[in-house]
Amino acid sequence: MTIYEGYAAIYDASGQLSFSLRMIPYLEELLALYPAPGRRWLELACGTGTVAAALARRGWEVVGADGSAAMLTQAKAKAEAVGVTVQWSQQDMRQVKVAPPCDVATCLYDSLNYMLTSEDLQTVFRRVQAALEPGGLFVFDMNTPWALATYWDDSTYVTETPECTVILESDFDAYRQRTTVRVTCFQQEGELYRKAVEQHTEQGYPREHIATLLTDVGLQIEGMYHCFTFQPPTAACPRILWAARKPGGSAAG
Repeated sequence: MTIYEGYAAIYDASGQLSFSLRMIPYLEELLALYPAPGRRWLELACGTGTVAAALARRGWEVVGADGSAAMLTQAKAKAEAVGVTVQWSQQDMRQVKVAPPCDVATCLYDSLNYMLTSEDLQTVFRRVQAALEPGGLFVFDMNTPWALATYWDDSTYVTETPECTVILESDFDAYRQRTTVRVTCFQQEGELYRKAVEQHTEQGYPREHIATLLTDVGLQIEGMYHCFTFQPPTAACPRILWAARKPGGSAAG
């Protein structure tokens, strides 16, 4: 089964919604520190569209791109329910194209950890650089190798709600710095439950390596934080938030 094909319908209900709700005000604080040159926003790997819809309600012109048709179905319904317009697009992030270019691009909730090789990760960075206006801002977060080794090594997490049960079983490969998570979902449908099983794999990258890839594609690093704070990341930081900018334009100074 393609990832998120079975998970999409219960993704929000399983507790994953909380990350996006926490990220929305954090992004507003970040934009106060790192202004954008305009009001067009690319939400890459937009998932069920929580952040994209919130941005549209705040007056941004939003492009929401995701590789999963099932996740985009949820996103479209969410935007319609709150009466906002988002330009939805099913695209692999390694091939993403937008026209006209955007002033801000985001890729959130460790979506970039799904790029399992340096080549793929750098390809995404290159596509984002091409999708930004001069002076445009790129904001993303990634799980650190420390987080994968600490929280996702031979661990099992269970989430139960009235709508569903989700079981996450993880295994960390220390040599490759990579975690594989088996996701088993049970969604209630009447008196029965529909079962779906998916395998998700995330790659950890040293921060120095991420910085090199960003710089090599022509993006200037402006900030790096312990996610949801404005403190520098420590050796035991589970998630790092990055802010980088495409040179040129008035916002770049």
